[in-house]
Order: sequence, then structure tokens, then C-alpha cells
Amino acid sequence: MILRHASRTLIVIPARLGSTRLPAKVLKPLAGVPVVEWVRRAALKADCGKVVVAVDHAGVAEAVRRQGGWAVMTSTRCASGSDRVAEAARAVEGGGPRFRWVINLQGDEPFIRPATIRAVLSRLTGADRPRADIATAVVPLPPGGARDPNVVKAVVGRDGRCLYFSRSPVPFARDGNGLPLLQHIGIYGYRRDALDRFVRLPPSPLERCEQLEQLRALEAGMTIAAARVRDRSLSIDTQADLRRAVRLCRGLKP
Repeated sequence: MILRHASRTLIVIPARLGSTRLPAKVLKPLAGVPVVEWVRRAALKADCGKVVVAVDHAGVAEAVRRQGGWAVMTSTRCASGSDRVAEAARAVEGGGPRFRWVINLQGDEPFIRPATIRAVLSRLTGADRPRADIATAVVPLPPGGARDPNVVKAVVGRDGRCLYFSRSPVPFARDGNGLPLLQHIGIYGYRRDALDRFVRLPPSPLERCEQLEQLRALEAGMTIAAARVRDRSLSIDTQADLRRAVRLCRGLKP
């Protein structure tokens, strides 16, 4: 099913050089390979679409091309990763035929599994699924993550629709018999028209409150579907995250 849609799917990896907490994190080496290259190779292994890295600096573009990858330059003024993805998609299309689906794969998550990428795409393309504007991934919350504001929680309905995202532990178990909490994995799949709509929307009140971009889509009435996966991908945001990633990648090949 996924292979059938590969010619109409674009995977974009936004890789911005600047980062407040860990500058140039996408270029940090893991087992001698830049973080962003680990992500790109996972996308290639998923085998479900063309793969391009959306960069904002010549140094990142050169690092990608040195590894044999495809880099597209985007504006340094992009307000978010989604804006960068949309700009890269337009550049790749070049005014020609448009992709039907676009996957936004974070450039700082080197251990994302190809199966997770395929699962997210399948939530958009599967004939047995309710039609969704956006798809993402969730995984059971690990112990100790409930109170961590850096671990985003997702509330998912029985039909697989995402109802809310929060940095707080939700849903709240008032009588002590709560539902298992779910962690949100930061990968997004968009229908092409939904991506265009999303980046045109202004930031929403809930988005500003929680500092979570996906809430903008929910407030606008867009549908987000969740794929339940086994992936607890590590996002490299700090030096401590990088040290952990270095330990995890020992013995692994990107």
C-alpha cells in the first residue's frame, strides 16, 4: 500500500542551523555521521517517498550533499518547521505536479524508525481510515514522563483522532482509574492542501499557551489522526540529549 503512494509522497526534513539550547545540533556527529544524516537515512529506509532536507544555511546543505543527500535552501525567516516544509515542497514541485502527501520529519530525531514513518503515512492513505488532514504518531508514555513539560502528551479518541495535546499530564484521572497516558512523537504527515491551509493560519491562543504548534490545527477544526507506534524517539535539544544519543548509537549503524 505504502509503495503504491511513494511517487506522490514527499518527505521533508527541516534542518535549521540555529538552535537556542544547542547551536548547530543537526550537524553534531553521532558515530561519525551528522544527526540529520541519521534522520535522512531512516527516511530512505522507509521507502515511501522522495526525501529532501530543507536547510537555511550553506554549511548544512554542504553536509547533506557530502553524504549524497538532496538539500533545498529555504528562508532564514521561516517561523516554524512547518513553514520550512511548505516552502521546500513548493521548491521541489517547481510549479509542476503537486505531491498528494507531505511528511514533516524532524531533523533532530536520529533514532526515528522507518516503520513509524510508514505508519504515519498509512493514516493518511489507508482506505479503511477516517479522512484526516494531518497524521502523527503516539506511543505509551514512559515512566517518569508525566510531569516533564518537555514530553508532550496526546489525548486520542477511540476512533484514532487526536483531541488535545499538552505539556501537562492529560487526561486527568479524577477517580484514580485513568487511561494510559500517550506521548506525542513529533512527526507529521499532511495532505498537501492541508499543509497549505495550516501554514496560512495565524498562531492560535491554545498554541501560544502551550507552545505547541499542532494546537493551531485543532483550533481551526482540522483533523489530526494518530498512529500508535513503538517508537520512543530521542529529540536532541540539549547537550545532555546529545550525550545520551552518543551512548545509544554505540554499535548502531545509521
